[in-house]
Amino acid sequence: MVRLNDLPIVSPSEMDGFKAVIACWADAAATSFALGDITYKELAERVGRAPATRAPVTALPNGDRIGTIIAALQVLGGGAALIGPDGPARFARPGDLVLPVRRADGTQRLARFPQSNMMRMGTALAERFGLSPTDRVWTDGSLDQPATWQILAAAFAAGAQILQEPEDATVAWMLNGGQVPVGASLRLAYLNAPRRALADLQSERPGLTVVNGLPLPEAGGLPVCSDPRDPSATVPTTQGRPLRGVEVMIVDPRTGMDLLLYQTGEVWLRGPGMTVGFTDGSTPFEPGRYLRSGVLGHLDSEGRLVLPRVEEDMLRNPI
Repeated sequence: MVRLNDLPIVSPSEMDGFKAVIACWADAAATSFALGDITYKELAERVGRAPATRAPVTALPNGDRIGTIIAALQVLGGGAALIGPDGPARFARPGDLVLPVRRADGTQRLARFPQSNMMRMGTALAERFGLSPTDRVWTDGSLDQPATWQILAAAFAAGAQILQEPEDATVAWMLNGGQVPVGASLRLAYLNAPRRALADLQSERPGLTVVNGLPLPEAGGLPVCSDPRDPSATVPTTQGRPLRGVEVMIVDPRTGMDLLLYQTGEVWLRGPGMTVGFTDGSTPFEPGRYLRSGVLGHLDSEGRLVLPRVEEDMLRNPI
């Protein structure tokens, strides 16, 4: 079995994009399935033979799942791919995924996510949960959600298969609160649900690893997730730990000063998964390139993020 560490040695600059990662797996495991029944070799050929786009931004439909994923991978080789509501994207750059995000004030903006940043976040997600080429990944997320692309990046980074249907999944990401697949092969499930639902799932399926996480679209989807090494009792009550490369700071919103462990304040984040800005040229950052989440919480002594119940309830929306 080919594992992540068995990839050919490639410099970080060459591994930045989806295309380069897929090409590596096309060499290492050509006949392994990548996207539905499309192998890594076939996917690399489809993405590689597409003519370079001349349009700075290409709007793609959020419908045909596999077709849109392939089209987006083709576009990202020379332009920006916009999925979701159309809008002005004058400041989008080649290689940007342009996706809608809903801000804390209720407004919706088009945000830019460089594919290199999304691949780094996906790789960190794959590492956190030990994804491998034997995994079959499924999510109920739509393609206009940043978290969906983070999960796709994780699957590609690990050489796993992305499924169209949930029945044979080994890993499932329920971003929109859907039903967890019941297949015997399922080993890990993320469930965007209240504490009681997470605890009930743990009780009903003791052999299943249930994970939680902080849903923040502007931060690339799921910048903070459960750590399988932690006690299972922490999954319903905490959001988990930051992924590799992500920093979390708890800040007093009145003074802007960072707080101590167990002190509640606003959650600020920075790292490779954050949006680099909006397509109108504006950016959401505070000094130090921290992203204000608008969410209140505190860190425990083990670095896990804990939110008040009211904050958790407000976050149980599509990401």
